[in-house]
Amino acid sequence: MDKPIKVLQVIPQLGLSGISSVVLNWLREIDTQCVQFDFICFNDGQYREELESKGCRVFCIPTFRQSPLAHIKAVKEILLSPDGKYDVIHVHNSFKNFVMLSLAKKYRVPVRVCHSHTAGLELSWLAPAFSLIKSLTKRFSNQYVACGEKAGQFLFGDAPFIVLNNAIKVEKFLPSKDLADPVAAVFDKYHLPKDKKLVLHVGRFSEVKNHQFFLTLAISKQLDPDLHFVCIGDGPLKENFAQDIIETRQQHRFSLLPANNDIPLLLHAAQAFVMPSLFEGVSVAMLEAQAAKLPCFVSDTISLEADMGLSLVEFLSLERPNEWIEQLNYLQEKNLEDDDVKQAFRHKNYSIDAVVGQLVDLYQEGLKAR
Repeated sequence: MDKPIKVLQVIPQLGLSGISSVVLNWLREIDTQCVQFDFICFNDGQYREELESKGCRVFCIPTFRQSPLAHIKAVKEILLSPDGKYDVIHVHNSFKNFVMLSLAKKYRVPVRVCHSHTAGLELSWLAPAFSLIKSLTKRFSNQYVACGEKAGQFLFGDAPFIVLNNAIKVEKFLPSKDLADPVAAVFDKYHLPKDKKLVLHVGRFSEVKNHQFFLTLAISKQLDPDLHFVCIGDGPLKENFAQDIIETRQQHRFSLLPANNDIPLLLHAAQAFVMPSLFEGVSVAMLEAQAAKLPCFVSDTISLEADMGLSLVEFLSLERPNEWIEQLNYLQEKNLEDDDVKQAFRHKNYSIDAVVGQLVDLYQEGLKAR
């Protein structure tokens, strides 16, 4: 192509989150001579500096729910600015942003990607109008994309969609002898107990992540006293969960850490990864845990597509916490070769190079069709 494809990525925030990680992984691997990213977000964060250093323009604007008029005005200005003229708008928190997609259609953005990252509805206030919202979202889009089959069926129903896997840089998470000192340092940095077996969870403190299930496990007298839960993330329910830990006198069982950039080291410090979500698409955190060769115990509501086939993942029922306790009490280290892990991710098409190639093809084919 004579000039790069200009893409406006719409993500919830510039801080650490699943969607942000996915799109940042793309940006770090994509050929900027071929595709150029700019960003709309609704919460500023630590990724801004990296984005701007790579030549991306970043617009932090209010959501439609926060301020309808300000939201519409900001989107209109971005789309109509002389530096705009986008070939593609790629909306990730898509069904919450049907107004933005409608404006993109009105102002003739040729390719409008609606990307589903979830297999369920977390916000109850959307439920009464969800059928209408889904209809409008699909009407204003012309490319339907999902992180997995469940996420696609949730938003698009019987309409055809493209699965674009949440890819990671596998090498970043593989254990290494060179990481021994940095891993030891994270124990001091985050005041983690060195005489316990760490069970890690990475996720936003929200209802769908089901942190209360950890308390169900922690208060059980059957749970190994040497197990210690490390929950990493931020979110609206974090303070409430911290208070629940105090009220149940389980402070000795938990470390609550902020979202941070030390996830690879924390994974290598842990003995297991746990995810008791009420529903989930394909979790980036779960992919990272498998790349780190950790045993993963996850709810059976999570998509089977998230299992890389390395015999690391156990899908368990939230109705039977004793099964979780039994698994955690008898943790066994998995002996896997690095090449086996890399091959598994490549075979399942979760390696970053393959997915970036698919993404570029998606944009190019979309433009040819307009």
